[in-house]
Amino acid sequence: MTLKEKILFLLKNKEKSPNKYLESLITKSIVCFKKIGFTELKKTCFKSVLNADFDLPNRKNEIESSLLKKLSFNNKFISLYFINGFLNSKLSNLCQLKKYIKFDSLNNCLFNKNKQITKYFCNTLFYKENLFVPNSFIAINISLTTDGIFIKIPKNTNLKIPIEIINIYSPKKSSIINFKNIIVVGKNSKLKIIERHISTSKNSIFSNVFTEIFSKDQSKIELFKLENDLRKTYLIDNTFIKQSSKSVCKVFTFSSNIRNLINNINCVQVGTDTHSFFNGLSFFKKSNKISKIYNNIFLKSLFSNSVSLQNYKGIFSKNSYGIFKSKLKIKENLYNIKSKQINSNLLLSNSSKVLSRPEFQTASSKVKCSHGTNIGKLEKKTLFFFRSRGIEKKKSRKLAILIFANELIKLVNLNILKNNIRDYFKQNIR
Repeated sequence: MTLKEKILFLLKNKEKSPNKYLESLITKSIVCFKKIGFTELKKTCFKSVLNADFDLPNRKNEIESSLLKKLSFNNKFISLYFINGFLNSKLSNLCQLKKYIKFDSLNNCLFNKNKQITKYFCNTLFYKENLFVPNSFIAINISLTTDGIFIKIPKNTNLKIPIEIINIYSPKKSSIINFKNIIVVGKNSKLKIIERHISTSKNSIFSNVFTEIFSKDQSKIELFKLENDLRKTYLIDNTFIKQSSKSVCKVFTFSSNIRNLINNINCVQVGTDTHSFFNGLSFFKKSNKISKIYNNIFLKSLFSNSVSLQNYKGIFSKNSYGIFKSKLKIKENLYNIKSKQINSNLLLSNSSKVLSRPEFQTASSKVKCSHGTNIGKLEKKTLFFFRSRGIEKKKSRKLAILIFANELIKLVNLNILKNNIRDYFKQNIR
């Protein structure tokens, strides 16, 4: 059965949620999907996926606990393990998590009457009180979500321990996996989250993730996304953010050696004095198969005194293709809006390509917005500088690439993660 046939079959035979409000949103998303169809899919590198044979993963699939322990960055972190899209409560240290915050699996929320989630489920998708589903990926996710997390940080809470969301793919067959995360950071609270995707399977994976983040007044959230070494994985990651007054939101995405990837970030600043920082670093080694990455950012300012910075870098080798699209939309009659959109790319091969399109749309003159794009190869002057100081040719090339990437790596405000990314580069640059 092809992916297209499988999705249509699953929609017809879907189990209903006892929560009438959530079920109504799911029904609306199915209607939206039937209107949109697979048009969004056909515009991207995922077009070929439609004819592939994917199945639903088995919830009972397990992997060795000894391997899982090695996957966590630090045993002191709060680690949540998802295997093939389902939360594994035995492996996750949930007791430690519930000491600090309100937490529940999305599966429990959908099939038990959880009043907390009703307020936030798909809230970032409402436009003028109507549910607006922007693309087919999100519609599929809402309709077919199997599991995920609902995390709510109470106000005035500084959670110093980072939360790890470790998504492990180990199905025995090629599988389609949909899961959804809802993260609420209360007033004057702080949170750090590391989201990772790891594949231990030899089969193809189609992973569709949808995350909603609500950053309340004076809150601060830092989200680190690691998408590494997923050669047989097609990953779609949608992150929708609502920022209230005086909140700070930072998202750092590190993508490397993945088959095909779409990262969509949609942020709406619904309060004054908001700060949004989106950084991304993409790195692709030589490959016989074509690898593509899409980074799409949409930021909308509804209030004055807001700041946003987007800084994305890409390092592309043989048969890799990078696409960067960013749009800033500023409501009329706003003032003191500051924004930068920067996209820099390093092409290491004649067969690597980049498409970059930063833009902003404003109806107000009292703004300071700038954007720029750089696309080029390693400069001979730089390599000559290192060679003239006795450094070998290969090491000179490696050092030049590390310096290019380090501008973003040093922004990672978590030492263990920063060192891990830097070590990854040192081991994989050739």
